[in-house]
Amino acid sequence: MTDAATTDPEQRLAKRVRRLRAVGQARVANAYLRIVACGITALVAMSMVGNIWPLYWFAGLFVVVLIDRAVFVRVLAQAEQGHAPASMVSLAAWTGAQSLYGNLLAPVLWFSTYAPGEMLAMMFLCGGLANAAATLRASHTLSVAGAGTTLAFMLGLPLVDYLAGGRNPLDLMPLVAAFLVMGFGVNLWRSLLASDEAQAQAEAAVLRERQAAAAAAAAKSDMIKRMNDELRTPMAALIGAAEHLHRAAATSAARAHIATLIQAGEVLKLVLNDLSDLDRLENGQLRIEPKAADPREIVRGVVSAFRAAAQDKNLELFLDIAPEAPARVEMDALRVRQVLFNLLANAVRYTAHGGVRVTLTLEPSQQQDRVRLKFIVADTGAGMSRSQLALIFGRGRVAADGDGPGLGLAISLRLARLMGGRIEAKSELGEGSVFCFSLDARVLAEVRQPRSAA
Repeated sequence: MTDAATTDPEQRLAKRVRRLRAVGQARVANAYLRIVACGITALVAMSMVGNIWPLYWFAGLFVVVLIDRAVFVRVLAQAEQGHAPASMVSLAAWTGAQSLYGNLLAPVLWFSTYAPGEMLAMMFLCGGLANAAATLRASHTLSVAGAGTTLAFMLGLPLVDYLAGGRNPLDLMPLVAAFLVMGFGVNLWRSLLASDEAQAQAEAAVLRERQAAAAAAAAKSDMIKRMNDELRTPMAALIGAAEHLHRAAATSAARAHIATLIQAGEVLKLVLNDLSDLDRLENGQLRIEPKAADPREIVRGVVSAFRAAAQDKNLELFLDIAPEAPARVEMDALRVRQVLFNLLANAVRYTAHGGVRVTLTLEPSQQQDRVRLKFIVADTGAGMSRSQLALIFGRGRVAADGDGPGLGLAISLRLARLMGGRIEAKSELGEGSVFCFSLDARVLAEVRQPRSAA
């Protein structure tokens, strides 16, 4: 009971704040348009009445509208801070007073000697009702205050004119028309309120979805962090023990088996790193840190890490480095190595016969002090169909069921874009796949002619 009693006032306050914010935004945005429209009406009225009284009215209205705008600027500022006035009496009184002054032009038009004056007066009052419906509808109190005086003029002018000396009942037709306008206006007002309420509910639903997504992302990040913390310590112990056994192994067969165990541990460490990097990529926390690096040594190190795995599957593993490859360039060596590792891991994993060839080539860049490095990983595996390639590069989603790109490839695509590079692929079913990772890098040293590695 206490929670409900506490929540209801809070909900009412939030609703009032939301309505006042909508009214404030509409009144502030509508002020200058209202001045222009009333200025045109004043010029027309001057030509009808034959004096400059409408000009004096417009001068006063100009000041009134500016004051009205200042009032609702303040109301909007308070609403943006989550505050609302305890009482709406003063705001409603001001809204009614400025509406009353604005409608003073209607009697001038109605009682002018110009024949269409009555019609112009009704058009002017209808414009006032439309303005009230457009800017005040979010608040019932302010709507009554703003539109009430306009309706009073709309109903009162025909009645006063008839009572002042009218004899023909047809003179009351404008009164009937005013009632019809009022009826249609009420229906329009209700429709606008329903539309506003639907929009408010949609915005609230979107906000709840965003909050739920943020909570889910925070929970996922926390889970990934906990998993990394829980798994890294025992994994480091296992890899350390395996390295110790590798050094103490008496036979080459034992050393080969232990080397496979060590490599499997390193792959598991890479998976953990990929999970952590994926979370940082999605949260925008991963940063590229370019430093001086040797692309030749990077690609040699990655290929060397997979020689044992390739030999276990009886695969040939080739490495070709262009002689003109630079010795020192500016790039994030860690992320480049991570991309190459994932590309080569997929190539070795999905190739059963034949081999894998890794190539480092060079292309000129549009900037003089830069070169375009291209790391090409080609395999003789099963290949992929066009639909599979479209799934990887079109949607770029991470799939756990094997239908989409693996976690490592999905991360590699994002890392390549983050480094200003890109990954392209060509593949045919039964003919293998070719993945090309290219990026521009600034050359830091004179190009040397290294020995080609194979």
